[in-house]
Amino acid sequence: MRSIVLAGVCVALGAGLPAGPTAADEISLISVGAVKGSLDKIVEDFTKETGHKVKYTAGSPLMVPEKLKAEVFDVVVQSVPAMDDYEKAGGIKAGTRVPVVRGGIGVAIRESATAPDLWSADAFKKTLLSAKSIAIGDPAMPNGSGILIQRILADSGVGDAIKAKTKVVGLDPGQEQIAKGEFELGMFNISEIRPFVKYAGPVPPPLQQYTNYDVAVSAKSTAGEPAMALAKMIASKGSVERWKAFGMEPR
Repeated sequence: MRSIVLAGVCVALGAGLPAGPTAADEISLISVGAVKGSLDKIVEDFTKETGHKVKYTAGSPLMVPEKLKAEVFDVVVQSVPAMDDYEKAGGIKAGTRVPVVRGGIGVAIRESATAPDLWSADAFKKTLLSAKSIAIGDPAMPNGSGILIQRILADSGVGDAIKAKTKVVGLDPGQEQIAKGEFELGMFNISEIRPFVKYAGPVPPPLQQYTNYDVAVSAKSTAGEPAMALAKMIASKGSVERWKAFGMEPR
């Protein structure tokens, strides 16, 4: 249904938009870093299929809104709350916003470590209680993983018990510390768990928390049909495997 709706949007908007860039011109795309792994591959697919080049910028949930205020981008992918704010500010071309994927929180451990039991909520809580040190994302980052992790810890009922052994870390520095054995485990967006650590598995239901992501064409975009085509590919069934490869779930 989503693909049918977006296809209709493309036709409707295409009739009223300028011809836009040729295949030799660039389309600009901006997103939060949590979706970069998948979007890197989707952009490659898009360029091979259409010939259109894509200038892609990825950044933190704090940086992307600031970039959108200061610069013009054709296509935007960010969390639903951030996209709500962007839409309220008049940043989105009418009728182009579409749901794409959701991403949950996962556990990262040292490559040589034995994966802990995460198959149930009780097992997950026991893992946290027995861990000697835990790295977590910053809850002060708007629309970031740290906020979801705090909700998970609160819902698990062990937040207070493990508070003394948890530490807020940066995304890559924290995982580098895990790789060195300086933290026993860490919790991050599944899509941002790096290859130099081991992905132990997702936070189990019913404790799991998700960030939902949408795609939209910017109201300031003059890229016409190529921008719509990129947005359509990002949300298409044909890109599902690209998203799944980084632990994301289509919505």
